[in-house]
Amino acid sequence: MKKLYYTLTALCMTLLMTGCSLDVRMYDGIVAEDLNPRNLQELSRGSYRLLKNDGGLIDYGYIFWNFGADDITWNGTSTGGGFYIYEYSRNMRNTVTEYAWELGYRTIGNCNLVIEIVEELGDERTKEDVIVMGENYYLRALCYFLLVNEFAQPYSNNPTQNPGLPLKLNSDPNDLPPSRSTVAAVYDQIVKDLEEAITCMTLPEDGSIKPKSNIYATKEAAQALLARVYLYMGRTDDAYAMADAVIQYAETEKKRFKLLEGEDYAIYPQHIPENNSETIFAVRRTIEKDDPGYSRPGGMYIRIDNNGWEEMSPSSRYLELLELHLDNNDMPKDLRSRFITKRYVEDKVGDYSVTGYPGKIYNGTWTFTYAHRQPDTDNYRYTQLEVSKQDNGTYKIAADDDASAFQSDVIQTESYNLGTRFYVVSKDDTKYVGRIEPEVFDAATKRGKDARFLVYAINKCSYQEQRLHLWSTVISRLAEMYLIRAEVSAVKGNTQAALDDVNVLRRRAGITEWTLDNMKTAENGAPKDIQKIVEEERMLELAWEGHRRFDIFRKKGTLDRRYPGGHTLRVGGKYLKVPYNSSAVCEFIPQAQFDAYPYDLEQNPYD
Repeated sequence: MKKLYYTLTALCMTLLMTGCSLDVRMYDGIVAEDLNPRNLQELSRGSYRLLKNDGGLIDYGYIFWNFGADDITWNGTSTGGGFYIYEYSRNMRNTVTEYAWELGYRTIGNCNLVIEIVEELGDERTKEDVIVMGENYYLRALCYFLLVNEFAQPYSNNPTQNPGLPLKLNSDPNDLPPSRSTVAAVYDQIVKDLEEAITCMTLPEDGSIKPKSNIYATKEAAQALLARVYLYMGRTDDAYAMADAVIQYAETEKKRFKLLEGEDYAIYPQHIPENNSETIFAVRRTIEKDDPGYSRPGGMYIRIDNNGWEEMSPSSRYLELLELHLDNNDMPKDLRSRFITKRYVEDKVGDYSVTGYPGKIYNGTWTFTYAHRQPDTDNYRYTQLEVSKQDNGTYKIAADDDASAFQSDVIQTESYNLGTRFYVVSKDDTKYVGRIEPEVFDAATKRGKDARFLVYAINKCSYQEQRLHLWSTVISRLAEMYLIRAEVSAVKGNTQAALDDVNVLRRRAGITEWTLDNMKTAENGAPKDIQKIVEEERMLELAWEGHRRFDIFRKKGTLDRRYPGGHTLRVGGKYLKVPYNSSAVCEFIPQAQFDAYPYDLEQNPYD
């Protein structure tokens, strides 16, 4: 592992590969001694490659963005570095965070060099050169945005005082920042970089330069990321303006950006980005050059052709929110349920289908599945009660001894979010919300993990071009822009406008749309708050894409993980609830980087 001093000054690392197709050469770069103005395009491609090289900030950062959210669970424990992030226990010598820091700064270093070269060209630089500079402003902003959210407190928590990151903005190896800039200062730099990127990447109106595909930074990618940055900063008007600009562009350039529909959406991760009209920017992985195996993010979520750990699943809280709308076969109706492959007992233990069997009618054992706390512990587990469907459409608990623990042997229902929620009430008046589904394998039987947990695989980060865990990480897509616009409208009390944008996605998902009238009774007869509607729609739509953890903390919320998973097995109940201002919400600066830096970086606090 290189020390921070070397990390900040390592500007490029990849050799130019000749004789290859454009797809194979994508994101390749050159070494510094080959530099001259005609190599500028190749050096810029090095910035893209550094994002993903050796896993890159994109993979190592992904673990932090997603593993600490409440839409995910781990079906047991692990000795890997990702588990420290998942359970919030943190470790200064965690290789996952070390690589995220190092590879992030290496990418920043390459961006700095590209920016300087173009600036030094002065009047000799072409519009193409300026566009390349804009791409690197975007990539530098992206790296700082991802890093500051991992290694510093949220912007919502005293940003002008809390330390952020060392802001390295040039390629001089001897000019190192003497301290960490504040979180606010880092965000200000991110905004400045994205504004520069938008200016640089604005194309001539005469059409003389065609826009690049969505595997490169573009003006619209910069606007999309800036919309998210503004949202995190609480600059709602600016967030709306940026998101709206992208949507307005999409509506006039539908061949370039538009929401996927139907089956195309259900297999979103299988498309290559260039053929995916909803993707605004993705870090491209190719069959020819990139490892599609266990080490990719999707390997933790699903097993494909005997490849993948399949240890992590959607949380019970996510499934309870998703599965409120059932079709005539009592299967989830929301199209987003297709990103989850349930491991049903009826499909046999050896089956590892990627997408499951959406049209299959299951005639075996059906269950009411619910999550609950185990007595006298901090642990939660799943219980599956066998049920039978009655002629009147209700479900009855099949075994008398199981039913004896509850006030009724019939599964109760209530209206929620324009759908139906199932629950039981124990003899001591405790209400347990659950779901109706065919029997699912427990994690011990299927994966050798923990029998208290169930196996619900996630296919949203795998199977690009039907190749194992190949996946081009999506940084921005059009659906997020609708949700940003909806959130701002909700905050400002423009309820109908917020519903209109949310309904664009619910219509696509095939579930009931919101109206001003039906939201009055959506909480089992009680009114539903518009901001809660938008928040829950974000959770459903953007699951496992690096948003949910930050959505909680940016709103000064508390992460609530009172559901089954391995997050209590080593640390007990310490992190069942994590407030936004907890020391644990950001990682330590990696010890090797901290020790090697010539100035005091001020380590993040312990609990």
